[in-house]
This record gives sequence, structure tokens and C-alpha cells, in this order.
Amino acid sequence: APDIVTTGEEAVIKAEEVQPDLILMDIMLSGEIDGVTAAEQIHARFDIPVIFLTAYADEKTLRRAKATEPYGYLLKPYNDKELDISIDMALYKYTMENKLKESEKWFATTLSSIGDAVIATDKKGLITFMNPVAGELTGWNMKDALNKKVSEVFNIINMDTRKPVENLIARVLHEGITVGPVNHTILIARDGTEIPIDNNAAPITADRGNIIGVVLVFRDISERKCVEDKLREK
Repeated sequence: APDIVTTGEEAVIKAEEVQPDLILMDIMLSGEIDGVTAAEQIHARFDIPVIFLTAYADEKTLRRAKATEPYGYLLKPYNDKELDISIDMALYKYTMENKLKESEKWFATTLSSIGDAVIATDKKGLITFMNPVAGELTGWNMKDALNKKVSEVFNIINMDTRKPVENLIARVLHEGITVGPVNHTILIARDGTEIPIDNNAAPITADRGNIIGVVLVFRDISERKCVEDKLREK
């Protein structure tokens, strides 16, 4: 049987005690905090989907409600069928979002643990992800690099001519092909340090084949280059 409370304060307490699968929250709850504030606190502390129930709410209250990322709104008066549909849709959305979060966590953990440097971008060429190795080589941390043009972070020149190398990300986005491996390149780190690298870039595609971004993979080849230089000297 569902638990029923009448104040915002009780709603937060009961959410912590029961950890329900879903909460139907009246926006205009009585008590010192209304339903929106209760939902804000629940959203911040617990991973529980909320559907708002409302007969009327002013624009300011609706904006506050939207900020709590609710899983639906149900207008009063409503019938059982409308309630059932809203609950089914909210639980389905919640399940799908959790699966996506798990997938993204697995993706980030995997890329963070590999030895190569990895940078991912969106379809505009703006950085959406960078693993620790990429951060070490470029001198940029993820927080600073996020949403920047990849060319600002991944600045490379030709080892022999010292001229800028073509924009790999732009080429992948335009042609939809994997580019590389590109050799004889030097990465100019944020502090000006020069690091010889190998690198390649490949498109990230959606289910229907649409390109939604690019993944750039590169590695420090300083030791290998040093050995090659010594061999050439003999």
C-alpha cells in the first residue's frame, strides 16, 4: 500500500525511510515547504522519480518544478487510466535513464583505465570527454577542456615542417571516415611542451549511422622516437 503524507517535510522524511519506486507529489502541499521544495530536496538526496500533481500553479512555481527534473505532470482532476499511464511512462523513462547512466559510467571507466589518450567530441567538434592520459599529455583537465573546440586543446604540428596539421576532427565529421594513424606529429601541450605522438580519429555514429561525434586516440611516442633516432645515427 502506498504511504500518504500531507506536508513537504513529511514527504522528505518518508522518502528517506521508504525509498519508494516513485513519488506522486502535490505541488501545493501544506507545511513550511511546498511540494516543489520537497521534490528539490528529494532530487538532491535520493534517486527517486517524481510526478507532480497540480490543479493550478503560477509560472514561477512551474519553473521551480521544472528545475527538479520531474518525470511527469498530472493535472487535477484525473482518472485512474491517466494515473496508470503517467506512472508507467515515468517508471519506463526512469529505467531507460538508469541504463543510459550505467552505460555512460562503463564507457567513462573503461576509457579512463586504458593507456592511450582519448578525447571525444560532439558533432560540432566540442569536447565532451577526455581521459586522464589525454589530460596529462595536453596539460588540460577535463573541467577546463569540456565544451571547448578540440583544436584549442589538441594542438598538433608536423614534426618536419613545423606547420599545423589538418583538422582531423573536421575531416572525420565532414567525410565520415576514420583518419590515421597520423605519424610525424608533435603535440604542443598547454605549457608549450612538445611531445611526439601518433594519433588517429574515428566517427561516433548513432544507430541509424548518423555521425554524432568523433573519438580521437593518441599516444606519446617519445621513447620510440628516441630509439629510432639512435638507430638512424648508426
